[in-house]
Amino acid sequence: MDQISGQSVLRPRRRAVWRESPRQRSILARLRSVRHRIGRFQGGTVDAPESEYAFLVGRAIDAATLGRAERMAQAWAVLPHEVMIALGWVDEREYVAALGATLGIDWLGRTPGRLRGSGEVVIGAYAMRPQVIREAVSLIPEGKQAILATRRELDAIHMAGAEAALIDHAVEGLWRADPAASARYGAETWQALVAATLVGLFVGGTAVAPDVIVPLVMAILTLPFLCVVLLRSAAVMEMIRVRRPHSSARAAPTVPDADLPRYSALVPLYREAAILPDLVEAMAALDYPAAKLEVLLVLEASDTETLAALADLDLPGNIRPVVVPDKGPRTKPKALNYALELVRSPYAVVYDAEDIPEPDQLRRALAAFAQGGPEVACVQARLGIHNTRQGWLPRQFALEYASLFDAQLPSLQRLGLPIPLGGTSNHFRVDQLKEVGGWDPYNVTEDADLGFRLARGGYRTLTIASTTWEEAPIALGSWVRQRTRWLKGWMQTYLVHTRRGMRSRNASGRWSWFGLHVLIGGMLLSALVHPAVLAIIGWQALNGNLLAPNASTIERALIWIGLTNFALGYASAILAAAIASWRRGWRWLSFEALIMPFYWLLISFASYRALLQLITAPHLWEKTSHGHSRPGTRAG
Repeated sequence: MDQISGQSVLRPRRRAVWRESPRQRSILARLRSVRHRIGRFQGGTVDAPESEYAFLVGRAIDAATLGRAERMAQAWAVLPHEVMIALGWVDEREYVAALGATLGIDWLGRTPGRLRGSGEVVIGAYAMRPQVIREAVSLIPEGKQAILATRRELDAIHMAGAEAALIDHAVEGLWRADPAASARYGAETWQALVAATLVGLFVGGTAVAPDVIVPLVMAILTLPFLCVVLLRSAAVMEMIRVRRPHSSARAAPTVPDADLPRYSALVPLYREAAILPDLVEAMAALDYPAAKLEVLLVLEASDTETLAALADLDLPGNIRPVVVPDKGPRTKPKALNYALELVRSPYAVVYDAEDIPEPDQLRRALAAFAQGGPEVACVQARLGIHNTRQGWLPRQFALEYASLFDAQLPSLQRLGLPIPLGGTSNHFRVDQLKEVGGWDPYNVTEDADLGFRLARGGYRTLTIASTTWEEAPIALGSWVRQRTRWLKGWMQTYLVHTRRGMRSRNASGRWSWFGLHVLIGGMLLSALVHPAVLAIIGWQALNGNLLAPNASTIERALIWIGLTNFALGYASAILAAAIASWRRGWRWLSFEALIMPFYWLLISFASYRALLQLITAPHLWEKTSHGHSRPGTRAG
């Protein structure tokens, strides 16, 4: 208990400012003219009963602030102290200390090592109104003594006996429930043999009979590449069909704040000390009742730098840290699994440290859940790049994201295909997320894997037109490390979801099975063979054999089909990126889509690096550093 009480009495040295959203200010403006039922009647002579929170006046707040909090609590359908603590008007420790002094009850944080036996009854001060706590204390048997505790102190008490079990479940839970669904081990023997055989046939055939291999390879690649072309074409048609402005130009769904459910935001952090103030500001800007929004900052115990920076911030009461024990693998999905066990809200969203979500995103996600029905387990928001003017790599990243999130994923939703999640801005029904096993801690691209696992479980994922802005890497080395991790994770996902052979198809359904091969398999195949196909085409062109005038009719037909398919793949990808960026208002960026093929060569380099790591270091998580945007580059 020494450690628990020591944590609870740390005093911050630097203040993180919480700003009210425009909607909150509007609510306050409408309520200023309303006489609260427990306040004094204006112009009258009859006094209403004194507020049960009057003990805070003069200690932590003034009477005007208390009245303001009570009016907001009524509008939000929460308790007044939840409003004051969530908005940072009252520190939770100050509230518990003042409440304890009023009721004559001690506070756990005041006396280190207080709990020594079974004579104390710990009461969570945050969960109940003061009057309810007073009544609960009166019912405690003689010989027992009540003691108040904050939420963090209660968490520490619970975790003291359950920490080992929780971290073990976070790491091994999915593996124990379904070993074949985990990337803890790599390829099955048959998968490795098939891959080695195909590579051997290609290399050997190219060395012995290149004139035969070229048209044969063109023929083999025609079908998967044609499927990719068709999906990209469908994405282009979807953008043309749906003529809607960008999300920020439309009003968010109107739901009274009192009817909104509790929501949790999970933000995994690792070596993100520099970006913490921006993160707090981004979470504060969300248009959601602060007392109903719980933000869990999920940190690794070994990340002393970020933990120290966090201790320097006086966080609003609805933002609290969760420290994950140092047990491998040190990955984002492991940290998320650990924090998920502390979530009590019916809905949760995952954000990255550098994310800037549009303020209405949570409300739009809830509207999508309501419209989609109970089979919708996840809602994916769009991702965009805010530092597009900071270099060629961020510009290409922005084009890639615009094509994926504004065109391809909505098209997949319309076609009823599985949606590989984007890693951040995934909104979940918590019960359904737990039902499918949460995240795979051994998969370094846990988002894509979870998207297919949700589909296998019979659930749907929808997309919404609300954007979360992210920072793209500006240095080539950082970009390569990030893209290597993504591609390695997609390889893990493909191996996991195909390792059962035909049983995987039967479990997923034919349409989902098709989507897996085209989306993940087609993307990986394209990245791996792109340089080889370019080299073959260039070599044949230099030799004058590209169009094969002396070849047979069948060989010429295969070559022409392959070249046409190759050209259509380029054209569909470039067109989708150009249209998507144009629709976002980035007309200047649309023309840069023409040089995307050079960017794809970098992706191919990262894919071979990922393949090597899949063999040598499958669970290595190469960290992407954030917070490098220069002033003036934080807008598209």
